[in-house]
Amino acid sequence: MEYVIAFAGGLCFLFVWAGLTWPRLAARPQQQEGRPEQFRLRELRGGPLAPLGGAVEDLAAWFRGRGAEDATWRGGMNGRYLTLLKQADWYWAAGEAAPPSPQAPFWNLETLWAAKLFHAGLFGLGGLVLAGAAAVLFHWNPALALLGLLTGLFGFFDPDSELAAAAERRRRQIILEMGYKVPELRVYVRSGRTFVAALRYLTSRPGGPFVRELYRALQVYDITADLERGLGTVIERNRLCEPLVNLCGDLMAVLAEGGELGAVLESHTDTAQHEQARLLRQQGQDNTQRMTYLVSGTTLVVIFVLVGGPALWTVVTSLGGM
Repeated sequence: MEYVIAFAGGLCFLFVWAGLTWPRLAARPQQQEGRPEQFRLRELRGGPLAPLGGAVEDLAAWFRGRGAEDATWRGGMNGRYLTLLKQADWYWAAGEAAPPSPQAPFWNLETLWAAKLFHAGLFGLGGLVLAGAAAVLFHWNPALALLGLLTGLFGFFDPDSELAAAAERRRRQIILEMGYKVPELRVYVRSGRTFVAALRYLTSRPGGPFVRELYRALQVYDITADLERGLGTVIERNRLCEPLVNLCGDLMAVLAEGGELGAVLESHTDTAQHEQARLLRQQGQDNTQRMTYLVSGTTLVVIFVLVGGPALWTVVTSLGGM
């Protein structure tokens, strides 16, 4: 019986792995009006598994052959994943020759779901082994070892936290850099340069993620001769960074309707410096709080070693003498 269960489990793993890694074209089926999609799991919406309905539907979209270019594949939970991938600068688009961040653990929706399933299987297997060992050691019911599979849930959501942390880290870097680069860009425009010339001069010097995003906008401009489209690309990739989205949106409005770019940059200079100061204050408070936790933990350990340890030893030896 054990061999049959092991064989079935191996087949299930192979099917899942093949479904996620087998190359396929992005299917784009035509839906008729008024006809619901076949793969939508509507019965999950009102049951106890309703919180998992979105994740199951998004995963089912991939098994149905709906690639990352399909609108249904980008909806729901996958839409949030796609936004985070772009904000973290991990997203590797189909037209790009090289990944923007080669060190990224995953770079599109397919590899993200593969990582989630792999981590879930790895954590679940580890929990099963540990729970089984505890059941043998403490003579528990062997069926309780199956509870170790629940640790797979932690592995399933582990890539989510990693991706969210990377997106937040890059968002903060952009805000901090804007406090320095937006005033610099304002000076270049005020000195008589055209806006495109000012962008070229700014991006020709070393910079961080903000400068790289402006360089991407210039790349689009060099191909299409449309700077508004380049700024729209920056907005599409950084929807979670509100100061950058507002800056690009105002610049696009001025370029489309006509107006004074210097006044727009003047306004956003004050905003960028204010956001930079606020973020630095917040970072200082967070650092102080972490240091407080570290000092408190170290103090408790020292007190236990110097006071609690000898007292516990005294109690143990006195009980042993009785």
